[in-house]
Order: sequence, then C-alpha cells, then structure tokens
Amino acid sequence: MSNAVSPVRPEDEKAVRDIVARITGAWNENDADELSTVYSEDASIVLPGAHLKGRPAIRDWMAEAFDGKWKGTHVLGAPLELRYIRDDVMLLLSQGGAYPPGATEVPVEHAIRGIWVFVKQDGEWTITGYGNTPVRAPIPLPDGAR
Repeated sequence: MSNAVSPVRPEDEKAVRDIVARITGAWNENDADELSTVYSEDASIVLPGAHLKGRPAIRDWMAEAFDGKWKGTHVLGAPLELRYIRDDVMLLLSQGGAYPPGATEVPVEHAIRGIWVFVKQDGEWTITGYGNTPVRAPIPLPDGAR
C-alpha cells in the first residue's frame, strides 16, 4: 500500500476555495442561512465549548453568534495545506479567525487554526466536518482582506 499523496486536481482545489470564499462572504454579511448551505446535512463542527451536529444546528448557532459575539466582524480562512484522503474526501488546514472592520490582523484572542473535511457527494464538494483551535498569536491579514 502506497502512502503517496496525489496532487490535488485544479478543479477540486477551485471547488474547495470557492466554498471557503462563500463562507467568508456569508460571514462578512453576517448571513447564517447562506453560511450553513456549504455544510452537508449531517455535518459536525467542534469549536471551543461547542459541538454542532447537522446543518440546522450550524445555522442556528451562527445566527446567534452574528447577533452577539461575532456581530459586524469579518473572517479570514487562509489555506495552509490541502490534500486528498481519498478521491472523494479532502482535508484542508487553515489559519485565520474573526476580526473587526479596519483591522490589520486577526487579534490573538480570535486567531485560530482550522481543520476541514470535505466530501464529494453527487459530484459536489461539501463540508462534512470542521474544528478549530486557538493559535495564541495574532495573524496578519493579507492585503486584499482589509
């Protein structure tokens, strides 16, 4: 059995980047409905202090967050690594976090590294798992993110 990792096909990388861009856009608009659409119906999310199971739970949690702690914030999810687990499953490692408008970095208290699991179902990529952990250091924003 080979441990070699196949290079990510350009069309699959584009699909994953498009999903991350949709999440970023939905977050920046504080739109929990749109944000939840990129997750599979049975997706699981593990966040500090929370475990969300299923698209409705994700939507409800995000709606509450956008009315509270994350109201008016923007988000960065910069890819660090993207690879196949199988032809229809990909793993994405990212760094970023939430930041207020006008910021030049993700503040240390919101800086995270994330792990995403994407699955291809019926020809479409969707997120089936996500979790994050604190970085404990600020993350500079790329020029286009401000």
